[in-house]
Formats: sequence, structure tokens, C-alpha cells
Amino acid sequence: MSDPKTTPPGGLETPLLVHDRSLTQKVGQGSEAAEIVDQQVQRIGTQLVTQLGILLRMVRSHGVANAALDRPVSAILTLLRALGQDNTVELRVQEDFVFLGDRYLRAPAHQLPLLSSFIDMLGSMGVGGVLLSLDVTDPDLRKFAGIFAAAEPGPETLDDLREELLAAEITSIALDEPRRARKDAAPPAGAIGDLSAKSGTAAPAADARQSKDHRRARSVYSNAGGALASLDHAARTSGTINLRQARRALQNIVDLLLKDPVTVLSLSTLRAHDEYTQNHSVNVALLSMTLANRVGYSKVELAELGLAALFHDIGKCAVSLDILNKPGNFTGEEWDVMRTHPSEGVLKLINSRGIGKVPARMAAAAFEHHMNADLSGYPKLKVPWRMTLASRVVAIADCYDAMTSARVYRREPLSPPAVLKFMMEKAGSAFDPILLKYFVTCVGIIPLGSLVLLDSGELAVVLRPAQEKDESGRPVVRLICDTAGTPLEPPVDADLRETDAQGRHLRSIVRLVDNTEYRLETSRYLA
Repeated sequence: MSDPKTTPPGGLETPLLVHDRSLTQKVGQGSEAAEIVDQQVQRIGTQLVTQLGILLRMVRSHGVANAALDRPVSAILTLLRALGQDNTVELRVQEDFVFLGDRYLRAPAHQLPLLSSFIDMLGSMGVGGVLLSLDVTDPDLRKFAGIFAAAEPGPETLDDLREELLAAEITSIALDEPRRARKDAAPPAGAIGDLSAKSGTAAPAADARQSKDHRRARSVYSNAGGALASLDHAARTSGTINLRQARRALQNIVDLLLKDPVTVLSLSTLRAHDEYTQNHSVNVALLSMTLANRVGYSKVELAELGLAALFHDIGKCAVSLDILNKPGNFTGEEWDVMRTHPSEGVLKLINSRGIGKVPARMAAAAFEHHMNADLSGYPKLKVPWRMTLASRVVAIADCYDAMTSARVYRREPLSPPAVLKFMMEKAGSAFDPILLKYFVTCVGIIPLGSLVLLDSGELAVVLRPAQEKDESGRPVVRLICDTAGTPLEPPVDADLRETDAQGRHLRSIVRLVDNTEYRLETSRYLA
């Protein structure tokens, strides 16, 4: 399979795995084979969404008979065959997320704009899902695209599209209504999700995620990821680094951070295992700027720090991809190579043809982020040294995101509370103790994205960390499962500070739950 960073926009990767109908039943759940199947289905599903979006856009400018449509149509047919474990493939859009059947499609940062475009395209027509039969043909896809492109957005568009498909005798493609609009999606009266039964805010986020602010936030994140992907490719191939695109993306993040820091923090939970390095650098920039904002950095300083954080791992361009993507443990020699990336980062910045004068924070962050507060890390120096403030900030953000992310060699990420506990044990040695305390106040004692079990029996995800010290164990949460373990759709938001008439808290956290216990990616409930 081609490297996703080098695949042309809208290009089709050749599937490594073509499924027969029983393949997913032949492998054990949780086994390595099952993970391979899941990763492959994720890739193929994301490609299918991308190609369908390309087809729907191209038909508007080229018409249904144009040869330019041959490539996306052919790609869609190929991908459907690769997903041929069922008679019908369902692509569903719900609350700014795309699902393949019941499987949430995780997209790398540089592909988020393509998925967002697909979500907006279907949403404008009142369409919640597209069902494609495996016997769909080239003419069916072209006719469908033409009908869709000719439709006028509006409340009756879905019904109109269905009638047009029926008139065109297209039975291999069907359109579904938005899932959130179905009556059976709402919790029944008196159930856990019923607001009249228990206090809690019925997820205004279900609508808020459709808001301009939230779409802008995701766009800001994807733009930063796209800029980094381009810069990484340029640095590896030509040694040129152009900072203008990155500066623009970061300035947008700074503007959003000053307006809504919690939304910026939630963006850092977006994960894509196959794009770890790219997502990691963007997330480190978000976390670093959030911490710096808490300790009083100015707007200009925030942008400069964000740029330094975004490029803190630029030295990995000099490390072989075989080493970076190695699924097992590094050998001693491979560790020696990995430990050169801070020094290589400074050299890469200095020797780049696209940077005239390397900003001091940028060079320092690249060189010092693994050095440790007590200088016990690397690179090892023989002269007195003091880490810069920017590097101490980036070091905290770097460790937190790395440990809460899935890696090539570690499939399951550690829970945010477990990571904070580990980092607090390293305060004063690996991390600046004062900055680390500020960081904990940013992400919360029970950090954003943590999975928690409540005394009501409900399962919830921490949506907004508690701001008051005396209420640190009572964040705002998003209820995702009721007492019976049934997923709530839409989820329900609840403030754990809320009390009844007698002053007793309506809900309290019983324990933190390891995400891997439920194999649940909590980021889908946040961004």
C-alpha cells in the first residue's frame, strides 16, 4: 500500500486485503488479525467516501458522460467489491462523523477536509446515509451523481431525490434520512436520557457540532495537519521548508484559542493511528499553546510557540521511515538513530532553503524537547545548560500526547488519568513542576476525553474539565450509555456539579474506566 502522505489527493490506494463474506468471522476478536482487518476496512471505507465525494463534485462541472468521471466511478466499484462482506454497503453521516455501517471512520488530518465536504454535501440535502448495493453499475453511479448534483438543497430534498431515483429505475442506490431525526433515536420518557427524569442538558452539542464555530475548529485542525504533511514531504525530498502556510494555520488556532480554549483542547483528542507523526505534531502545538495561554503568553508569543511545537519533531525527517514505522521494539542501534532527531532537527532548520533566520524558540524546541528538566535525557551535553521555557512547555505536551495516542508499537493508548499520574511522578526530573501543575489545571484532574463510570450506572466521557479546585472531581460529562449499557443517541450532556432540592449531587464519578476496556475511541464524542 502506498504511503498516505504520497498518495495524490483523491487518489486510490490499492487495497491489500479483499474481503470475502466470512473473513471477519474467521479471525478472533481482539487478535492481531482482527486489528489488521479493522485497519484495512478503515482505509477502504475512507477511500470510498473520498471517491464518492469527488464524483458528486466533478459531475457538476463535467456532466455525467464526461470521461473525467471514469476514475472515481471505477474506484468506487473496486472499493465496493473490496468491502463485499455484505450485500449492501452503508455510508452514514451523523453529528459531523462518517460511519461505514456501525464503524466510525477515523481519518488522518490531511483527509479531514474531504470528509467534511462529504458531510456538508449530504447534510445540505437532508441526507443521512447512502446505501450502495454490490450490484451497482457504472451507469447507476453516473445517473445518481447527476440527480444529486441537480437537486436544490432544502427540507424536501431527500424525498425529491428518492422519487428521482425511483423514476430513473435505480434500485442499487438508496438514500437514508438523518439518524438523529428518527423517533427511535430519542430516549423514551423516564429513561436515563430523559431530561425530565434527571437533570442534564440534552446534548446541545448534537446541534452545536453543526455550528460554524465547530466546523471552523475542525477545519483549523485539518489545515494545520495538511500544512505539516506538505512540509514533511518537502523537507524529505527537497530540503525546503516554507513556513507561510503553517503560520496561517497556527494564527487561526491562536484566534480560536483566545475565544474558546476548551474547543482547541478537544481538537487535540483527534486521532488517526496511521498518521501518528502528523497528528502528534499538530496536537503538541495545540496542547503547548493551551498551556502557554494559561501561563500568560501574549498572542504573538502563542503563535511563535505554536510554530516551534509544530516543528519539534522535524528532525525525524532524517530518520528512516522503516525505523519510524517499526511495529516492534527498537534495537540498540535503532535507538541511537532515533536519539539523533533533536540534533538533526536543528540542522534541518538551519540548512533549509525556505527559512532565512531560524526563530530561537523553534530551534530550541527541536533540540531540547527530550532533554528533561534535570538534563537526564538526550542529547547529552558536556557544558552547563538550561532548557528554554518554550522547550519545557513543548516537552510536557509532547509526552502527554505521545502516551495518550496509539502508536505503531503500542496499539492501545494509555488513559489520560494514567498518563498524568505518570507525569506527576516525574515532576522535577523530566518535567518542570510548576508548568506541569498548570498543565493539569488545563486538561483537568480528570482530563478531557476520560471515560468514567457514574454512580447512576451510566458511562460518560469528560467533556469539559472542572475549573474550580474544590470541584475538581465534578467535570461536565457527555453520557454515552445508559444504566443497561445501551448507547444513548444522541448523547446527553450533564454537569456533575448539579444537585437536587436537598443539595445532593445527582451524579458522581465512581471510577475511571480504561478506554481499552470497551475498545472505545472517546474523541468521536468531543470534536
